[in-house]
Amino acid sequence: MKKLPLTDSAWLTMESDTTPMHVGSLQLFELPKNSPDDYLQQMMQRWLTFNEPQAPFNQKLVYPLKGLKQPHWDLDTEFDIGYHVRHSALPRPGRVRELLVLVSRLHGSLLDRSRPMWELHLIEGLEGKRFAVYTKMHHSVVDGMAGMRLLQSSLSERADQLDQPPPWAMQRAPKKPGKRSQPEADEDAVATALPKQMLDNMAGRASSIPALISGGRKSLGADRKIKAVAPYQAPKSIINQRVSKARRFVAESYSLDRIKAIGKQHGATVNDIVMAMCAGALRRYLSEHDALPDKPLIGDAPVSIRPADQAEAGGNAISIILMDLATNEADPLKRLARIRESMQAGKDKLGAMSRKQILNYTTLVMLPFTIGQLIGTAGRVRPMFNLVISNVPGPKQPLYLNGARMQGMYPVSLLFNGQALNVTVTSYVDSLDFGVIACRRSLPQVQRLLDHLEASLAELEARS
Repeated sequence: MKKLPLTDSAWLTMESDTTPMHVGSLQLFELPKNSPDDYLQQMMQRWLTFNEPQAPFNQKLVYPLKGLKQPHWDLDTEFDIGYHVRHSALPRPGRVRELLVLVSRLHGSLLDRSRPMWELHLIEGLEGKRFAVYTKMHHSVVDGMAGMRLLQSSLSERADQLDQPPPWAMQRAPKKPGKRSQPEADEDAVATALPKQMLDNMAGRASSIPALISGGRKSLGADRKIKAVAPYQAPKSIINQRVSKARRFVAESYSLDRIKAIGKQHGATVNDIVMAMCAGALRRYLSEHDALPDKPLIGDAPVSIRPADQAEAGGNAISIILMDLATNEADPLKRLARIRESMQAGKDKLGAMSRKQILNYTTLVMLPFTIGQLIGTAGRVRPMFNLVISNVPGPKQPLYLNGARMQGMYPVSLLFNGQALNVTVTSYVDSLDFGVIACRRSLPQVQRLLDHLEASLAELEARS
């Protein structure tokens, strides 16, 4: 048995009926030319023959001493492939609208903790000779980056490769004894440490804990300084309510070349433009509902601290950057400038820390957030941040599933009490695929955000 690190078991602790803690992915495929009518049925039947999954797809939770100790991962000796892999069909006319309604419903339900915590749904009946695959996996098993790598590993760069195993059956090379990297050793030490040990270690590494939380100042000119955003600077907004079980998922793709050109036009990165698109869209959406706060919304941008040679490893290896979204600024160029400065200050703050310090910092900063989820204050008091906006790099070349070309991959993330909206972006070949998920009750007509994202991008495009 393998003990869950505290950073992973926290996702189990925060889970409730209204806040499932799993992450997902929606992948769209076009049927191969001249494919038989039973192409998807054949693929499903083949998948069901792979009934001996590999880690982490074969691991389930066990609770030693009747739950009195931290949970462990153990091998599921009664694995049921038919439970985890499911075949669905969309009602006519099979528009993307019907697909997103189905994904919204599937994503709102909890994963079974008595089994390995993942599901894969093969969805047929999508118009335009297409089909979809929706996958969800608990956040205690993988973070967004690791989950994407696991799914990518089951796809091929060749259209003629028809024998690729599904993701749960992929053989992965075991780590060689004695080759364990120092950063990973540090991570294990921090993740299993007691809170007092973490604080003592952090105090010995940094000049002061308050300095790490509030952030240092970065000089941006002779007479100007920008300070990294500190936790709990965020204003209360309609985004920061307690959430219901119901979810609403919407998605859209944008040209990567177009976004790069706009970034070059304004001396900004692709990520800067993505954040500015989201900020502009939020300003428009909240203004429509007469709910725009006077103070700027604060975004949480998760960043991966996973070493490159551990890209497909399980568990979580993420930290956070809090940024000023400048939603109280009407001018889009001034808004972009503030976002860029705030992001850079956050990057510099993490860049000044060792990997171990980053893990300590992340644990310490997220502790009040986690406690708020557990004791019920989340969504009733001032939020630590207003929403998560995540940008996960994806594959740069076209990928195929049993000869079917993938058209897009849309991340489906999670919500917390107090954070009723999440925006996650994935790059794929020449596009950026946006996945927006919200609490259906808290945020009405969330599909309007897609219109506002385009309007915000066009606004930057029109300015020189």
